[in-house]
Amino acid sequence: MSHSQSSACLIHASRLPCTPRTLKHDVLTTTMLHCGSRIAKLFRSPVTPPFNFPRRLLIKFEFSSLFQAKGLNTSDEESDEFLPWLERKARTKISSMLWIGKSAYGRSLFASENIRTGDCILKVPYSVEITPDNLLPKIRAILSDKIGTVSKLAIILLVERKMGQSSGWAPYICCLPQHGEIHSTIFWSEYELNMICQSSVYQETVNQKAKIEKDFAAVVPALQQFPDLESITLQDFMCAYFSVTSRAWESTKGLSLIPFTDFMNHDGGSKSIVLFDDDKMFSEVIADRNYAPGEEVLINYGKFPNAMLLLDFGFTLPYNIHDQVQIQLSIPHDDNLREMKLELLQHLTPKIKDAVGFNCPDDTFIIKYEDTILLEPSKCMEKLKTIKHTHIRHS
Repeated sequence: MSHSQSSACLIHASRLPCTPRTLKHDVLTTTMLHCGSRIAKLFRSPVTPPFNFPRRLLIKFEFSSLFQAKGLNTSDEESDEFLPWLERKARTKISSMLWIGKSAYGRSLFASENIRTGDCILKVPYSVEITPDNLLPKIRAILSDKIGTVSKLAIILLVERKMGQSSGWAPYICCLPQHGEIHSTIFWSEYELNMICQSSVYQETVNQKAKIEKDFAAVVPALQQFPDLESITLQDFMCAYFSVTSRAWESTKGLSLIPFTDFMNHDGGSKSIVLFDDDKMFSEVIADRNYAPGEEVLINYGKFPNAMLLLDFGFTLPYNIHDQVQIQLSIPHDDNLREMKLELLQHLTPKIKDAVGFNCPDDTFIIKYEDTILLEPSKCMEKLKTIKHTHIRHS
């Protein structure tokens, strides 16, 4: 998400080849698939979940929470033609097991028939995924080499939206959220942001907005070369930027927006993710459990705490097993046990680096849940005792 140059910490995600997956009828595929990563996992640092919100903000959280929408589904008439359009564009079948509907938290995908664990529920060819290669050559030619991939994808969305119904991506562009429909903190008012000023998500939001403004300033000279694009505002760019950072997946071929797949909502307990087959050139999703007709089919965006979900996706989970807290503390440089204390913190916390590749500041560490169980305090105490005894022996 954000490429903030602040000293906030950053979790680096690696792309690992997946083991062979069992597909329908227990047929074992020998194709090597690669797991996709939400780019929030690559660019966002762990931040402290905000607490003690006024009622006005709680309404926003409750509306955005996936927990609130359980069991709700209605037909999405605006999207009835979306899948047929995408399949015509792809010239292949994408899914016969899913239909597009609406739940309390927006557009969603539901099972149209019984789905079993291991079923391949959708396949989207690379040919109908949006990548930086879709950028118009005349725009690419005048863009600075310093323009990042997220900004390039955002420009593509803005250009296609300006084209209206004449765009080859019009049905997809119409499905993307606009200002007023996004609950990420980067779109909150100053009044709302001030209510969370004691949380690190506040500073992350400030950093994110500053990053977007900087990126917009970098692309404006190129946009101004085209009369149809010079009217694009910072607000327009922010919406497009958010669509990319909240929907794009990272794979071995880089960042891409995957129409239809990105209608799937997040479940932190799901084992389903987007898989990429570079040999056959398509993305797919495998069901991690059984689904009955009409039941919403979910996917896992990543092991994100609530603060990250709120900032990067615009929702929170009431019982998030991946929640974590970033704590600031100060270890004086003249503390005789400083190095040992730092060693303890590094041993008990995730390996993290900041946005420019350096180690996290010494005054930051993370407390998080591991398999829903918080790290036992006794382990910390045992380590502290070991450090203390070691120090005494060397004194």
